[in-house]
Amino acid sequence: MKRFLSRYKLALALAALMLTGCATPQLMPFNVDVLQPNTFTLDVEETPAAFVATYSDDKLDSAEVATVALAAARKVEEANALEEGEVGAFTIPASEFKGTSDKEYLEQLMMTTGSGLLAIISDIDFGQGTVSRTYNSFLGAGTVAIIPTKAHLTIYDAIADTTLFQSAITDSIKFRIPDEYAYSTQSVQEYVDKCDSLIFAAFGNRLASKVCENWIEEEWMLIDYPQESAWHTAYKHAMDFKWEDAIKEWMPMTEDQNSEKASFAAFNIAVACQMLGNTDLAENWITYARSRYDFEQAGQLHKYLKMKKNKSQN
Repeated sequence: MKRFLSRYKLALALAALMLTGCATPQLMPFNVDVLQPNTFTLDVEETPAAFVATYSDDKLDSAEVATVALAAARKVEEANALEEGEVGAFTIPASEFKGTSDKEYLEQLMMTTGSGLLAIISDIDFGQGTVSRTYNSFLGAGTVAIIPTKAHLTIYDAIADTTLFQSAITDSIKFRIPDEYAYSTQSVQEYVDKCDSLIFAAFGNRLASKVCENWIEEEWMLIDYPQESAWHTAYKHAMDFKWEDAIKEWMPMTEDQNSEKASFAAFNIAVACQMLGNTDLAENWITYARSRYDFEQAGQLHKYLKMKKNKSQN
């Protein structure tokens, strides 16, 4: 995060004088971990779990598939703060797995793996990769390979004899090709061959992430008047994640005759409402903020809230 934090410090320096006069508003950045929504989350706290990947030698051999299963298991362990090895990783021939209707086989699999929860990865397929030139503001120009992937993931509770989740999952593994390997198709293929185990592991990680709690760090900001005690008290409440107390402090400020101050207070309340998980109310407040005084950060937040709302409705 050092790169992003330094960028915010620069933004803070540039935006330190949004208004003139003795009371100067300041943009105050902060970071929060945000839980990303999942259709299903694998709960491994009560019941031992294992990833079981099927292999067919005409596509992928057992060693390659084992790498996928092991990476998936490690991802679940990491997401749940478990010790390495607590989530099992196994392979079985594709010809043995007939689906969840084969209760006898799944019971045997439960006994073999010692796991009541079976995460079965089947029909693994890696498509034809493509190579393209790209430009990144940090890394510069480069060559990127993209390999399409797909598999079927089934979460089966062998104790309750219930299918908890199943989905066909498509994704792609994207990685940078070093310049010394980027001069021909043959050299690119040589590099990909060298990295095949990393590619299989990356896919296993991606598969498991579909059923894990995923947290990402988001960068947010509030507006404070450090010289004014009421404003700074509200800001300190927010930094202690006492969002309701902060809202109470900012609420009267939204009626300030100074339209900019009213807008900034409403902006802060919109942020607080989103931190509390109320996107609709946050959108109402940012709409009011922009009606009093429109500024760049308010417009950006408004776009974010609309996107958040649309995702929750789909």
